[in-house]
Amino acid sequence: MSSFVFFILVNFVLILQIKFGFGQSIDTSAVCDCNCNVEIDVVKKFMKELEEVRKSTEKIDTKASNIEQQLIENRATNPSSCMEAAATSLKSGVYKIKLEKLNITDLEVFCDEDVDCGGWLVIQRRQSGAVSFYRDWNDYKKGFGDLTGNYWIGLEKLHALTSSCEQELYIQLQRRSGEKYHAKYAEFLIGPESQSYTLKKLGNYGGNAGDSLSNHLGMKFSTYDRDNDNDDKRHCAKEFDGAWWFDDCYYSHLNGVYNGDHFGICWNDIQMEESLLFAQMMIRPTQNCWRRLMLGNLNRYT
Repeated sequence: MSSFVFFILVNFVLILQIKFGFGQSIDTSAVCDCNCNVEIDVVKKFMKELEEVRKSTEKIDTKASNIEQQLIENRATNPSSCMEAAATSLKSGVYKIKLEKLNITDLEVFCDEDVDCGGWLVIQRRQSGAVSFYRDWNDYKKGFGDLTGNYWIGLEKLHALTSSCEQELYIQLQRRSGEKYHAKYAEFLIGPESQSYTLKKLGNYGGNAGDSLSNHLGMKFSTYDRDNDNDDKRHCAKEFDGAWWFDDCYYSHLNGVYNGDHFGICWNDIQMEESLLFAQMMIRPTQNCWRRLMLGNLNRYT
């Protein structure tokens, strides 16, 4: 629109110039009086104002072009959460997200759209004994397993996700007899490796599984080669063949041995030391996080 207006103004000036020149050519013997000077001054003034309008339209066009380019770039890059990634399809599956804190632009994650309005990013899943969870610190730091099967996202990614923006936690559990349970926490925050990936925050609990995680709040993560638990007599990760935020030793342990016996994948508020058939841990941004993200996007374009 601004280019069109500028085109009209330019043509208007040209018409004035032609008209003025034509008027002069009618009587070449006439001597130019003061009116000629006035008309020339008017045209000069108009041309100056027109130049200012042109510069203004160029600035507007440049700003519009920059905003358009930013929008194109944003569309081209991956989203930062499952809530964005699966917003169009609303289907559970593997998607790519960016994790700016670790400079990762194409992290593959499994997004769950079937539970509690969807938007959940799976960080842990136990559904069979196909993958061993009795692993060292480095494996738990980096992550392992299959996105669609038995899986652990990795403590470094988990710290980056939970510390970049507030996350809530949803845990699905199933007994071997078939009963299903869940535990939901309003906030979930994991510290950095320098703090041994401490379980730093757990929001209010809700669900039907019972709260078997709050007793682990403030605990450091332990593996068989890194004993960070609070038990002076036992090495919990070694004794129970897994890795967790052990205290002395646990009220819950979802990274235990997958078996039908005791001391496996446990959530003691369901049943003391009963080994569960299925466990899945998921996170998604809280409402506070989404408000921050939306305000950040607005500020980028103002």
